[in-house]
Amino acid sequence: MAIKDILVHLSGNKYGNAVVDAAVTLAERHDARLIGLFAGVPYDMPTYVVAQLPAEVIQQHQQNVEETEAAAKNAFEETCKKNGISCETRSGDWRDQVEDVICAHARYADIVLMGQPDDDVDAQRTRAIADHVILGSGTPVIVIPRTPALKGMGTKVLIGWDGSDHAARAVRNALPILESADSVKVLCVDPKPGVRGLGDLPGADLAHYLASHGVKAEADHYKSEGKGVGVVLLNEAANIGADMIVVGGYGHSRLGELILGGATNTLLDSMTVPVLFAH
Repeated sequence: MAIKDILVHLSGNKYGNAVVDAAVTLAERHDARLIGLFAGVPYDMPTYVVAQLPAEVIQQHQQNVEETEAAAKNAFEETCKKNGISCETRSGDWRDQVEDVICAHARYADIVLMGQPDDDVDAQRTRAIADHVILGSGTPVIVIPRTPALKGMGTKVLIGWDGSDHAARAVRNALPILESADSVKVLCVDPKPGVRGLGDLPGADLAHYLASHGVKAEADHYKSEGKGVGVVLLNEAANIGADMIVVGGYGHSRLGELILGGATNTLLDSMTVPVLFAH
């Protein structure tokens, strides 16, 4: 399936330009249209608490949201115009949860781009939004790092492959990107042998599948040696100069990953290049 409609989350925060720049890069590569969505400003208060706030507090918050929205949309439209990218903008109701608005619009897009969760006072809330969209949008999600290590996206791709349904879904969703990439590497970390594992040549079956789609991929496998899958993937991405990682998102439960650690958790916390997640 070709990438034609890309939903871009316009957060309005200080890292928003990185997401828009990455979206432009992807749109140029795939002749796609960008849909800039301002879904509101995250807040932790339940709706019944918001309903009891004084009118002047609600009005001030709404004014702040509208000002942030206008600035984010203007910057998005100017960047698209400068680069000759077809675009449109959309808005969510500021009283709705940000993640619900993103998921509602994501179901009518081919892919979603959003920023890495914040590392400041809003970290917990923005992380919950990213988790919700990855798990519940039904659409592949590319998360853009706050400070990208490289320019460009999708020319040199690293696939984290464990043979799971989530990983298979990620690879299929990423096929248009893989088909246009200059190089693709399949990396299996701590692969298990046997019929329920990845065989004697881990990653070879996926490389063969990709070849049928015109994607020439190298396959390799490493032992994590206690470092964790996410760390191994990030290290390998740096070693080969990858500008995108493709993985299944939350192959284990979200709570389990947050408590015990996991590849998705590590990548969301420490990514240096864009990561395409699919659940």
